[in-house]
Amino acid sequence: ELKEKGLLSIKGLAISHSKVLLCRLHEVSMAVTKEVSSLRSKVSHSAIVVLGELFVALKKDMDSAVAEVARVLLQTVCNSPEFLQKAASQALGIMVENVTPSRAMTALLDSGVQHRHVLARKCAAKHLLTVVEKIGAEKLAATPLRAERLLRLVVKLAQDCHKDTR
Repeated sequence: ELKEKGLLSIKGLAISHSKVLLCRLHEVSMAVTKEVSSLRSKVSHSAIVVLGELFVALKKDMDSAVAEVARVLLQTVCNSPEFLQKAASQALGIMVENVTPSRAMTALLDSGVQHRHVLARKCAAKHLLTVVEKIGAEKLAATPLRAERLLRLVVKLAQDCHKDTR
């Protein structure tokens, strides 16, 4: 109950007084991210929702936490009940819409595309498509190293054994 109250307080701050969180944003985001893995599903769900609110309220200020948050949320997608899977996928979608697209793309490529669990790859592929559409083909082609890496991993996704990932 205390953890839930704390998460609700952070959510309230993110919604109405987001500037208060900026001075300790890294500690706050890592503490909330840690609670995503809680054995209590209610706490885990609250933490996932709070992460979404942090991304909405703080947008690009959350860039530094993207890699770790994406890794934890993708792990939640494959090891949790369905309602937590949906919440984690929604939080990843919110993340993709609000942070720097290149950071989101890197996090999804690093944590999701090569994940051993099919649900994590499927979720990463879905959100990676959104990022790629957001960045645009011209901008992706302008950075050859990023384009080459993306192309290699997209080919890997296209050959995935799971049809929804393809």
